[in-house]
Amino acid sequence: MTQVTGTVREHAKVVAVTGALLGAAAAFASHGISFNQNRIIEGEPTSLVNGLGVWGWILVGAWVVAGLVSLSPLPDRIRGIVVTVLGGAAPVLMLWGAGIAASAHVAAASDVARTSLLWAAWLSLFASYVVIFAATAWLEAGSLRAVLTYLPVAGVIGLALTGQLSELAVAREYANNAESFAVELRLHLAYVGGAVSIGLISGLILGLIAVRRRSLEPAIFGTLNVLQVFPTLAFIGLMNPILTGASERIPLLEALGVRGVGWAPVIIVLSAYAVYPIARNTYTSLSSLDSDVLDAARGVGMSRTRMLAEIEFPLALPVIIAGLRVALVQTTAGAIVAGLIGGGGLGTFVFLGAGETATDLILLGVIPIMVLALFFDRSVLALQRALQPWDTTR
Repeated sequence: MTQVTGTVREHAKVVAVTGALLGAAAAFASHGISFNQNRIIEGEPTSLVNGLGVWGWILVGAWVVAGLVSLSPLPDRIRGIVVTVLGGAAPVLMLWGAGIAASAHVAAASDVARTSLLWAAWLSLFASYVVIFAATAWLEAGSLRAVLTYLPVAGVIGLALTGQLSELAVAREYANNAESFAVELRLHLAYVGGAVSIGLISGLILGLIAVRRRSLEPAIFGTLNVLQVFPTLAFIGLMNPILTGASERIPLLEALGVRGVGWAPVIIVLSAYAVYPIARNTYTSLSSLDSDVLDAARGVGMSRTRMLAEIEFPLALPVIIAGLRVALVQTTAGAIVAGLIGGGGLGTFVFLGAGETATDLILLGVIPIMVLALFFDRSVLALQRALQPWDTTR
């Protein structure tokens, strides 16, 4: 185990240096930031170093120091702390500098001027994620690692709350759509919550049936496999005539607003996708339990229902939670399709922005979806780890 841990920590140096080099290269890439005349007309793209001035060079310095410290002979703990802090500081510095540059651009041009972050800026954020991910291999699991990992998130939130980012184009899009953003965000979360709830209940039932009746396992997972690989738009298109016909024949469905477009096909399709990972993990976890434990439970006279509730389900729960985690992240991203068929949600901004060729409006929908997916992933992973305190391989 010690040798494996040592190898991982050595490989982390390579990953961290690669991330630092990627971040430094992104700072010099020609498409880092753009100062536009207005929302539609794009300006000439330039690098972060040119566009942010001294802030750009500070950003490059942070990446260079992060790379050098990664290769240094410092103790793992000190190296992990320094590199994690530098990797997290880089995106905060970049956004802070971009906010200042955006304010200066508006003051020099006009109130309708916009400052957009381009692909090299988002690549810089990805580089930060790579560096932090690698640096955490040098830190023991615990509160210090958690604090350092989420410190840049707190920094970005602090910049946003203090108005430092208010002149960036994506922030201007939010300001113009604040009321509808709140509505669409709630609708997006409703899709995720509704679809995952249906998927959780259905997945648990189908996984349990597959374990208890092994002859049905091929049929259950064969059907779920087909649904899983069915293209989303084709799935929705297939539901259109079915739901339209059902709504015309059944007044209750029509009263509930069930139609070929809108919320109904979105919930059905997302639920179908959410079932598979939960059902598969339920089946795998229950079918791989230690037979000696189950025999001991039978030996003390436990009924089948009591065994399931007190022995099988608690032991299988961490693996089932892992399936729930996959379903949550997958559904959060997949709910974007609702915006395409009149169902609302954050996808509305994405498709509206695509129609208007307004990149920052697209980002207004994409960024919160990514943040939600990461939040769900990290939160459920923390729950999963809390249910497995004996697992030290993390």
